[in-house]
Amino acid sequence: MGIGYIVHNHFESYIDKTTGAKVERLTDPAITCHHMYFYAHMTTRDGKKLLYSPEIDGERQVFCMELATGDAVQLTEGEGVDDWGAEFTADEKSVIYHQGQDIWLLSLADLTRRRIYAAPEGWHLRDIGVSRDEPVLALIEMAENTMAAAIGGTNWNFFAENCRAKPLCRIVCVNIKTGEREVVHEERCWLGHPQIRPGDADTIMYCHEGPFDMIDARMWLISRTTHVPRCCREQPDGIILTHEFWEPDGSKLAFVYRELEKDGVEEIHEINPDTLHENVLMPCHTYAHCICDHAGRFFVGDAQGDTTPIHLQKEEDIQARKDSGKVLDDNLYLIDRAGRQEIKLAYHGTSWSARWGTPQDAHPHPCFSEDGRYVIFVTDRFGHPAIHRIDLESFLASYGR
Repeated sequence: MGIGYIVHNHFESYIDKTTGAKVERLTDPAITCHHMYFYAHMTTRDGKKLLYSPEIDGERQVFCMELATGDAVQLTEGEGVDDWGAEFTADEKSVIYHQGQDIWLLSLADLTRRRIYAAPEGWHLRDIGVSRDEPVLALIEMAENTMAAAIGGTNWNFFAENCRAKPLCRIVCVNIKTGEREVVHEERCWLGHPQIRPGDADTIMYCHEGPFDMIDARMWLISRTTHVPRCCREQPDGIILTHEFWEPDGSKLAFVYRELEKDGVEEIHEINPDTLHENVLMPCHTYAHCICDHAGRFFVGDAQGDTTPIHLQKEEDIQARKDSGKVLDDNLYLIDRAGRQEIKLAYHGTSWSARWGTPQDAHPHPCFSEDGRYVIFVTDRFGHPAIHRIDLESFLASYGR
């Protein structure tokens, strides 16, 4: 297998028993597959292509699938490919991906590639975020001699260990055309998930990574011009804030707010990045992830039937839950922003298990195709984690919308 290798995926459909939604499975549940991280630019604007990673013969590479046929071409080869870290460029003519200590730019026209960045010796390259407006990306580097444990594996042990170690991390911005780099921020704290603000490539959102009860505050902003970090909001004890993302016009960042005590409040909140004014959009189910479509009309979230924070769920408890046959509220919900209403979309029924190879393989990570027609998600309900999609046009038509 190498760059240019073709995989033929065969789609299968079923009707969700609770909502009547038509769900289409895009990949074979006999092998582990997932799409890129849920806020990434992973589908083209016309909704015809999807970036995803299948595990074939024990190896994970990044592929680009034609969603009309299921045919997919391999874009990466060799060891060390980040199977979550690939995005289309703003013009969608190329794909940027992370492999080992390097960032590559691959042309979709002829599958040629060039290295646009190499991490300095002693630094471990982590998450990337690509601007949709300018030829720039943001990335996280971690000093290798300050890391407590390798990130990933088949459990969540590394999560607390690295947070406790306070590794030396920095945010680096790279010009995609020239390779010019700039260190924007550096501190002794595990940093993650850099996301460049839509319409304003000077502003980067990032997080203090780790368990909710071990970090000072999760969500932060920084300007590439001033290099001054700003905390988006305080995070008192007993509060979980997850998982932050930019709304498509960049006017607000949004996240799910959860109170572990009292009445177990769960809400979608928004913050104005200029003023840091925070508002409550609406109450919601217990979502692990939530994201907005590119028209700003809908959110979609993946509810956790077992509301125990995911990194605290043990494999034996997950298996016992599965063996019990009890159906929990592991559903996808479509959120009508204007009407402040949740609409049950389909049962995802995933296990949330970390056993497939990386801790997040079985997370639904629901997202919208760029054209807004489909919700794409992952579940291991039928075997290994597999990618599925729901046609929103037909669902909303049947729902009278």
